[in-house]
Amino acid sequence: MALPPEEVVTTAVCFHCQQFVEKALKAFLVFHSADFPRTHNLEYLKELCARIDADFTSLDVEPLELYAVEIRYPGDYPIPMVEEAAECLKITEVIREFIEQKLGVSFESV
Repeated sequence: MALPPEEVVTTAVCFHCQQFVEKALKAFLVFHSADFPRTHNLEYLKELCARIDADFTSLDVEPLELYAVEIRYPGDYPIPMVEEAAECLKITEVIREFIEQKLGVSFESV
C-alpha cells in the first residue's frame, strides 16, 4: 500500500537509497579484495569499482551524493520532493540489479 505523498518521509527515503548504494559499491570492492578508505563519496567508490570493472563508469550515482551526510542533520537544504525520492529509488534499483549481476547474487535473498 502506497502512502499519500504528504506522509512520505522523503529525507529518510533518499538517505537510505544513498546508504544502500554506498554499501553495495563497498560490497563489490570487498568481494574483489580491493582496499578503500572510510568515505561516503559515491563517485569515488564508483571510480574504485571501475578500476576493477569498466562497466561501472556507466552508473550515475551523482544524484544520491547530497543524501549521505548533509540531509541527516538540520540545515539549510531543501526537503526532497516525493518525485526526488522516487528518482532516488529508481537509481537505487538500477544499481542494485547491476551489482547483483556483477556479483552473481541477489540482495533480496540475503
